Amino acid sequence: MLRLHLGRWRCRNAVCERRIFTEPLSKVCAPYAQQTKRSGEIIAAVGRVLGGRPGQRLMRRLGIQVSADTLIRQVKRAARLPALPQLIRVLGVDDWAWCKGQTFGTILVDLERRQVVDLLPTRSADSLGEWLAQHPEVTTVSRDRQGVYAEGARRGAPEAVQVADRFHLVLNLTQAVERELAVNRRQLRIASPSAPELPSSPTEEVKSQTNQIRVRSSIVMQQMEVAQQRRQQKLELFRTIKQMRAAGMKVSQIASQLGLCRRRIDKWIQLDELSERNRMQPRPGMPESFRDYLRQRWEAGCRRGRTLLAEIRKLGYVGCYSGLAKFLSPWRQPKAETRRAVSAFPDASQLEATTLTGSRQLSPQVAAALLAKLPAELTSRQAQIVDTLKRQCPGFAVMRKLVFGFRAILRGGKVTTLHRWMEQACKTGIHSLVRFVRTLKLDLSAVEAAVSEPWSNGPVEGQLNRLKMLKRQMYGRAGIELLRARLLPEPAFSDP
Repeated sequence: MLRLHLGRWRCRNAVCERRIFTEPLSKVCAPYAQQTKRSGEIIAAVGRVLGGRPGQRLMRRLGIQVSADTLIRQVKRAARLPALPQLIRVLGVDDWAWCKGQTFGTILVDLERRQVVDLLPTRSADSLGEWLAQHPEVTTVSRDRQGVYAEGARRGAPEAVQVADRFHLVLNLTQAVERELAVNRRQLRIASPSAPELPSSPTEEVKSQTNQIRVRSSIVMQQMEVAQQRRQQKLELFRTIKQMRAAGMKVSQIASQLGLCRRRIDKWIQLDELSERNRMQPRPGMPESFRDYLRQRWEAGCRRGRTLLAEIRKLGYVGCYSGLAKFLSPWRQPKAETRRAVSAFPDASQLEATTLTGSRQLSPQVAAALLAKLPAELTSRQAQIVDTLKRQCPGFAVMRKLVFGFRAILRGGKVTTLHRWMEQACKTGIHSLVRFVRTLKLDLSAVEAAVSEPWSNGPVEGQLNRLKMLKRQMYGRAGIELLRARLLPEPAFSDP
């Protein structure tokens, strides 16, 4: 509680609406304010860092009673204060998700000061172009490979230099390599490190493999026998209940004599035959509802999960990739004929089928990650896998060399070296690399600037992580105004 002694004056002008004037306290508090400026600045600073309810708990511990709504209101009010004019010469642009995979916004970062300058509620060329038109001082725009931002930069700042982000360029090349490896999935099978050493005699090898297959077959047969026994016991219990009911016994008597739940007996006595176990009807979020389409595409040769995911999402699938991968996993296993027991004198095809149990199938994602990994970073086992893939996977060694060359060009190369790399990639005849070079040529000026300019979207990615943390922290209250208020640089408060 502050007690102030201020001067008061009376106006002698008869036509003046204000009769009494009080001495202003511009450095202490604003007119009609219920708190001092310093208290408001503290509340705004705490609310900006912690948000509503966490800030409320801290302020209560400090002896300041304030509600969560007041904290948020003070943060928004502080963000509306006029900011100091700053020239933005180098701008970083990227998108962020309101709802993952559905709606997006745009974040704008000053790369020289590494500060957020604004948030846009949508991801569109029109919104970015309008913002850039209001800031003609922008001379460089760093962005990812998003075509929307390229068009917006051309509209709002046609004289600005557009720079493609180097991280996204390497990511696009890795995705192209992954697509090529997915086509050659059969060549990604390598020997398992846990596989036993081959016996000297082919007969002993066949016997060991046969014993393993027989053990697995016996386990499957045992599981089937257990399921049949349970079904038979259930049928006998159903017949017993029907006979006891036909004899005139009550449901309560049957339940007490058999030790069963009355609800089950009430349900069974209304049935003529015991039905099979009910299965849950497939929902749009389950891959089971798209089984026929997936089987058709699988038999047509499409075995890449990401491709199938994109196709069934157009048909109404709303689930995730992990659910689809789990559904497709049994289809990737060796066929039944490769797991059946072999005779005492198998031919070459049966011998080859039995040796598949001692191998491991690499996914295109893992193979692409190993392809882009430096030799010094590989473990001994990973180095063996890379050497094996170089020998048996067509184009693996060539793509590995081109990936390392492209990364070296982005770190400190020249534009002429980039053009030579593009020619070499086209001469390889690898479809994914040729397609990647074709996309580079569509945005060639920005790619060349990525080699010659020092700017990248690294600071923008850091601010995106901060934005996601704040958005999750606010539990759905993260409107565009509050997000902008908490992301923008802290306003310059007056000295205490």
